[in-house]
Amino acid sequence: MDKFVVSARKYRPATFDTVVGQEAVTGTLKNAIRNAHLAQAFLFCGPRGVGKTTCARILARTINCEDLGDDLVPCGKCDPCRTFEEGHSLNIYELDAASNNSVDNIRDLILQVQIAPQVGSRKVYIIDEVHMLSQSAFNAFLKTLEEPPSYAIFILATTEKHKILPTILSRCQVFDFRRITISDMVEHLRSIADREGVEVDPQALHVIAQKADGGLRDALSIFDQMVSFSGHRLTYQDVVKNLNVLDHDHYFRLTEQVLRGDVPACLVEFDAILQNGFDGHLFVSGLARHFRDMLVCKDPRSADLLEVSEEVAKRYVEQASTCTHDLLVRGLELLGQCDVRYKASKEPRMLVELTLIQLCGLNGEDRSGSSSNGATRGSHHAETAVEEKKSPDVIVPAALVAEPAPEVPRTEPQRTGEERSSAPIRRLAGAASLKELARRPGEVIAANDGPLPASAPHVRPEPRPVNESLLRKVWQDFALARKREGQNSLHATLVAHEPVVVGLSSIRFRIVNEVQEKYLREVGIELLEHLRNALDDRALDLKVEKEEVTDLRPRYTPMDRFKIMAEQNPALLKLKEDLDLDLG
Repeated sequence: MDKFVVSARKYRPATFDTVVGQEAVTGTLKNAIRNAHLAQAFLFCGPRGVGKTTCARILARTINCEDLGDDLVPCGKCDPCRTFEEGHSLNIYELDAASNNSVDNIRDLILQVQIAPQVGSRKVYIIDEVHMLSQSAFNAFLKTLEEPPSYAIFILATTEKHKILPTILSRCQVFDFRRITISDMVEHLRSIADREGVEVDPQALHVIAQKADGGLRDALSIFDQMVSFSGHRLTYQDVVKNLNVLDHDHYFRLTEQVLRGDVPACLVEFDAILQNGFDGHLFVSGLARHFRDMLVCKDPRSADLLEVSEEVAKRYVEQASTCTHDLLVRGLELLGQCDVRYKASKEPRMLVELTLIQLCGLNGEDRSGSSSNGATRGSHHAETAVEEKKSPDVIVPAALVAEPAPEVPRTEPQRTGEERSSAPIRRLAGAASLKELARRPGEVIAANDGPLPASAPHVRPEPRPVNESLLRKVWQDFALARKREGQNSLHATLVAHEPVVVGLSSIRFRIVNEVQEKYLREVGIELLEHLRNALDDRALDLKVEKEEVTDLRPRYTPMDRFKIMAEQNPALLKLKEDLDLDLG
């Protein structure tokens, strides 16, 4: 049985022209060889599997070839070329810095540099994973790297450029290798499949290229794995099944259900995905990517950013035509929030299901809230403005008015004495009022139940007494939940003071600085909704009061304090004179 050689080694590029996706680097190196402008040290940096070590070996072999043609292809017949192909070249020395990172290893390297080449004209030292060298090894290497012998060239390769000392970087020509694009990987994999006699599905190659995440070596390893699994016929379904990848069909089908507002179908589809062993977090990120791709292909100018096969691209264009821009953007916002909160959630499945329910509601909101000319939305704003003028309890938020809000008209229903004695009150429509917190010390912000419906402008939930002990428990539970999510500063703000019941369906919470104001502005809507649900009181009103904190203690100089003490004990004056004390 023939010995199997993995594709990453079997089809490793041997010339600059066969390097995939690094035209800028290879073009610069070829020009440097032609013009005899080779630097004494190079640094190749970039992600894994993009050709750093391969380019280093090609450069070393090319400059050592004794019969190099105009096309810069090594002849393969001279002694340096033959010894390189046989794996025992005397002019090319490779060092793995991951396992040889001590000062002694670098000292051995420096001793070898002092020996002139016996065959050929150059000695090339390739140091892979150079960022693994110790601090002492870097320092020992500096002098040799700066002033090497005329025949020595150093090529350093690393995946973590930021760990290289600036003194090393300044002595090297730095080449940044980029990730291999999906299209380049697909073409390279297709050429290898043709050589190996493997029949492949174009969509299967796209899945392999996406899974490789810019690393061609990873793509070749996955290709070998898929060929071992399916033989000489590589299909899209085999790749999706073996790589545990959610295929596009799931996302297209679920998006259609979202557009129809079919919540049960979405939940059943998500359950089927979980039953097949896929992770919920992977599903959320994949659906967000699907929405992003639909948003990209809505405009021809950004359509090239869609990295899928032609068949799948047509499906994206068709489905994107049925979605509005606002729906896709709001859908991405919901999925982004779900992605951030997924790991911290105790019920991640419920979180994803809630997100799907919200996505199903977006299309209905979009149909009711938008039109081709925007007239419906404009009339809605106009009606809202009329309602605000009619209702004595609703005043335009201060964020929209340059001047301070006027005091409450006499026609407003009477409030409690404690409320009348406080600073002027602004009433903002709905729970969103907590976005506008106190701007001046002592100012109180009130939150009502929301804008009144047009059919019944004066109907509001009936106020009721607030259970103070239950309020404190619900408040503490909300604060602890934020702490478990890692929001320690927000937790400290919520427990700094206790909420106080100031009337029917009315509570007050005090803050003392701008930091607490910022946290309350961010969490205010969620907090008020939580309190209303937990206390079963839709009329609940939360007032956030920012107190003026002033330090009234006088500031005394040392002489002032001495005079005050001397008035109480005159003997201190004599003590000061006897010791000649200077209190300035």
